[in-house]
Amino acid sequence: MKRIYLILLMLASAWAAQAQFAGPDKHVARNVDNSQTVTLGVPDASPDVCYIWTGSHIVGNANQAVITVNPRGEAEDYHVKRISQNGVEEDEAWVFVDDSIEIRYVKPKYGCYNDGDEIAANQFEIETYPSGYEHLVMVSPVTAQKSAGYSRGQMEVTFYLTHNNHTSTKKAYITVVNSDLEATVGASMNIVNLKNAMENSQELKNKLDDFKAAVNGLKELERLAPCKWNFDANYGVPYVTIRNKCCSDHTAYDILYISFPSASVSAAYQCRFPFYGIPHVASADVLLNLGLTLAVGPMTGELSFQTQCCTLCIPASLSFAVSGGVGLSIGGDLLQADLLLQGSSTASCQWCPVGGNGIDCKLGGTVSIIGQLQLVSIVNFSVEKPVFTYQF
Repeated sequence: MKRIYLILLMLASAWAAQAQFAGPDKHVARNVDNSQTVTLGVPDASPDVCYIWTGSHIVGNANQAVITVNPRGEAEDYHVKRISQNGVEEDEAWVFVDDSIEIRYVKPKYGCYNDGDEIAANQFEIETYPSGYEHLVMVSPVTAQKSAGYSRGQMEVTFYLTHNNHTSTKKAYITVVNSDLEATVGASMNIVNLKNAMENSQELKNKLDDFKAAVNGLKELERLAPCKWNFDANYGVPYVTIRNKCCSDHTAYDILYISFPSASVSAAYQCRFPFYGIPHVASADVLLNLGLTLAVGPMTGELSFQTQCCTLCIPASLSFAVSGGVGLSIGGDLLQADLLLQGSSTASCQWCPVGGNGIDCKLGGTVSIIGQLQLVSIVNFSVEKPVFTYQF
């Protein structure tokens, strides 16, 4: 008896394995005029096989492997016979006509968007019921918008599906990166507090007072001279910036930007020749200025832990400027108003030993009209209008 059951089970399994040429059951949404159609069957290019389909609403030829049907009822059964050298085989498929259509599932394919990026339905995994209507889904809005106050904000997106008299909507959320928000860590040095700390030693304080008196004496002599040198030196302090970034693969990264100290040294030779009035009281002046500046940095670096990439670049520049014009002086340094024509040229190079293209150098220049107003050597106003620029 067990052998008979086994044989029957094997025959049933063999028939089931063969009888799959009607294809899977199908679902279709009902149109207003009942014009909905769906295909049944499995393609078969064999010339020695015949098919005979039977059912209520077959459209066109019923004697082929794949047919088109126009179902009208809620559920319709279609039978097919396949005649081949194996004999006559039978199979069936059901078609269900749904009076509603809906978006069942939406999932973003992208991890993030930048502000202003285009949003399209093909950027999402979409599933509809009945299936096959995914290509009709539309999305709104079509542009990503960042959230104020959040480095990575959630934006609501609505999906619409309209087909004949059927409408369905579904909401989803995407991540939009706000690259304008960044956290910066820096450092500064209070020169006044440092000086006060150093002056705690009385001996050091006396030496500083003597040095201050000598400098004031030199400044008084320099104030009466028509030409004088000015030297200046500046340095920066390192700082770290953490910024959100949505890369081309739509993956959000935290990028660490590092800026190392910069340094610059400048020298200027300035001449003010009074030609009318009383010098150091009130006079009209002829001006001539020469300037030279050497700057290195700031060195900038970028590190991303997600992509394990990094860059390091070191810029340097040498600038030369010459200007001439006329000015007005009242009370010496009390008030000075100048109008200058200035020509300047800058040679700059950037060396990127890590993550860059080696050394890149440029040469540029500008001719400008400059107006400036200085009050008691403290308050400065200036306006610069370039009239010609060049760059190589």
